[in-house]
Amino acid sequence: MKSSSVQYLLPEAHARVAELVAGQRYIQAIKLVREVTGAGLAEAKEYVDGMKGEIFARRVPPEVQARARAMIAEGKVKPAIKMVRVETELGLQAAKDYVHALREGRVHAPPPGGHAVLSDRVRAFKYSGDHESAIALVCAETGMRRDEAARFVEAIR
Repeated sequence: MKSSSVQYLLPEAHARVAELVAGQRYIQAIKLVREVTGAGLAEAKEYVDGMKGEIFARRVPPEVQARARAMIAEGKVKPAIKMVRVETELGLQAAKDYVHALREGRVHAPPPGGHAVLSDRVRAFKYSGDHESAIALVCAETGMRRDEAARFVEAIR
């Protein structure tokens, strides 16, 4: 997946964009990304699209995600979308966005117990192309200096 060229979003702005994406208010989310970063339309849209899988994955139980992954592996994308809708009550567009993000590798399998560890959250930022937010997260949660956090983020695959 190609990375977004959107620069760092402050945690407050990232949280607001995530809230807009969760509410499927994509146009407002894109506008906000453009406003706070100065990014162009294509870059902001790419950033928001990259967040969809991460956001909707929060509403998909691990067992449903596993079944969706298996269906996608069998080439059954439409049945996977339908199953996700039924099992999660996500709307059609949200279920499509989630399944497409799964298919494109932008959603990682949840860890046992369902709690995302730091590396998984860093990976989610990286896959959305937001390396600066990944670095900020590492700094905030570990106390690392920026250069140390940047090396940590770069080492995560």
